[in-house]
Amino acid sequence: MNKHKKIVLTATIFLATINNAFSCEEYKSHPREKLQEYRSVLLNADADSFDRLFAFEQLVCSDNPNIRNYALKKGLENAKDELVRNQIMLEAMMLKSRIDIHLKKTKEITKEDKSFIDKHSGVYSSIIRYKDREQGCISLFTESTCNTSHSVFIKGNKVEYNSMGIYGEFKLSESNELVGFLRVRESSDYSKIPAVIELF
Repeated sequence: MNKHKKIVLTATIFLATINNAFSCEEYKSHPREKLQEYRSVLLNADADSFDRLFAFEQLVCSDNPNIRNYALKKGLENAKDELVRNQIMLEAMMLKSRIDIHLKKTKEITKEDKSFIDKHSGVYSSIIRYKDREQGCISLFTESTCNTSHSVFIKGNKVEYNSMGIYGEFKLSESNELVGFLRVRESSDYSKIPAVIELF
């Protein structure tokens, strides 16, 4: 069996289990030749999506933090297919210890919105309490489950934010950031504040 067929077969097995556990049970050390092989597949724009997905997972589960960071950044920079981009975004979100939402002042937002931005120095932050990769959710309140009132939900290339009555929607952009809005209150005193969540 040649190298390409081996990668496809391994990726097929990997795909069959993706819904059950797409996460690193433990970080692992890869020999140099394997790292080079996975990198080549990850950066190959013509490679099969599942092969690239498998290569990404191997690199992001490396015991070397620099390789994990490389897999996230370079993987997203070079990925064009939605499957790979969405999975890298999910993994980047799951590696965070807090959610930082960068707020932008515009002419369209209200006086109350501007006061909210000033109060938080332009960045609204939430500490992460719990993560569930299988459900694609991050809890900002409880430490054992994702409550719909205080969580971040990742659905494909979109992210929904709910906490303390504050709501936001974001989408993975071509600039590899989550771009959207944050709404502080459901009243005429507030509008949708343009906002960005940086993945790295």
